[in-house]
Amino acid sequence: MFEFKLPDIGEGVSEGEIVKWHVKAGDTIEVDQDMVEVMTDKVTVQIPSPVKGTVKSILFQEGQVVQVGKVLIQIETEGGAHEPKAEMPSHEVKVESAPVHEEPSPGVVKTLTGLVLASPAVRRIAREKGIDMTRVRGTGDHGRVTLEDLENYRPQEEKPVQVAEPAPEVEIQKAPAKPPIVSAEDEILEPRGLRRLIFEKMTKSKQIIPHFTVVEEVDLTRAGQVISALGKMEMKVTFTSFFIKASAAALKEYPYLNAIYNEEARNYTLRKSYNIGVAVDTPDGLTVPVIMNVDQKAITEVAQELADLASRARKSQLKLSEVQNATFTVSNVGTIGGIMSTPIINFPEVAILGVHRIIKSGEGLSERLKTNLSLSCDHRLIDGAMATRFLVRLKEYLENPEILLMR
Repeated sequence: MFEFKLPDIGEGVSEGEIVKWHVKAGDTIEVDQDMVEVMTDKVTVQIPSPVKGTVKSILFQEGQVVQVGKVLIQIETEGGAHEPKAEMPSHEVKVESAPVHEEPSPGVVKTLTGLVLASPAVRRIAREKGIDMTRVRGTGDHGRVTLEDLENYRPQEEKPVQVAEPAPEVEIQKAPAKPPIVSAEDEILEPRGLRRLIFEKMTKSKQIIPHFTVVEEVDLTRAGQVISALGKMEMKVTFTSFFIKASAAALKEYPYLNAIYNEEARNYTLRKSYNIGVAVDTPDGLTVPVIMNVDQKAITEVAQELADLASRARKSQLKLSEVQNATFTVSNVGTIGGIMSTPIINFPEVAILGVHRIIKSGEGLSERLKTNLSLSCDHRLIDGAMATRFLVRLKEYLENPEILLMR
């Protein structure tokens, strides 16, 4: 019997969510046949079967979160009795034991072994906040403690309220618990898949990073004229390409905005590469593919690479390497609408640029194209003056697009 375990996908990924099984118990499976789709906090990957055989049993269902090293599926192979079993990775996540001398608060969920389930990120945040994990009510699968549980935790929950016993002749009537007000048409939404990852990452970003946002109006008339001229030469370039290229140019002059926060060491790394993540709206949720070394590429190259990444992002075909190592993010919601936003930083980056609807004004030769740019920054590293100077410099590049064409 061959037991396939969730492999170490790399980049510190310690768990994955089962998005979709392509096989079921009793199916015959071939080598390299797509077996299961797994989502990590980095990317969604299709995992093929390493062996040929018959599916004996599937141990985790769609929607469940699985730790690296756990057995996902058992496959009966020819001569399967002597099929070797992979060893558990040495970096398997350890769980913390509940203190013997304490009893958890009412409602706190524990596993059958008395151990608390939580991801490494949740444990780290709990340690930083001085929260005893054994006292927290876990609302995730099998009592798993989530970031939201930590956020909702209140220390006073540790001590149950003591109610004095009434006199024998007095009968206390307890009011019945009020059920939630719902109708037959109401629906409960539980974050799963990509939405669950967005949920956890955005919660972490807002918990840890003190955000602030500055806004600037930009005239894109000349950039629009350049795009039109390039189009006549069959060179397709979009406004987003200009935002990406201009961001890389401005980051070189303001390197603090091209930094990465190191949570464990509580310091920052000023990156010397300019890798711009671009938020892409997909049917499954927000995905951020990364264009590497933007400063070294012509704007036409940036446009081609962006089109390819966005297309494959919407089909869930991105590779792990294509969503890693971003140093700055551009989020263009202007194609949908909106004149201003306060974008949330893509942790562990320290800044993000929000781009909004392009508005036309005037007619003929006096027609202008304008938009608003919103820049959110980590206030621990970047002050308002620096952020504003960066945004003004970015505006200069966008309003003089010929400079970007020469880079």
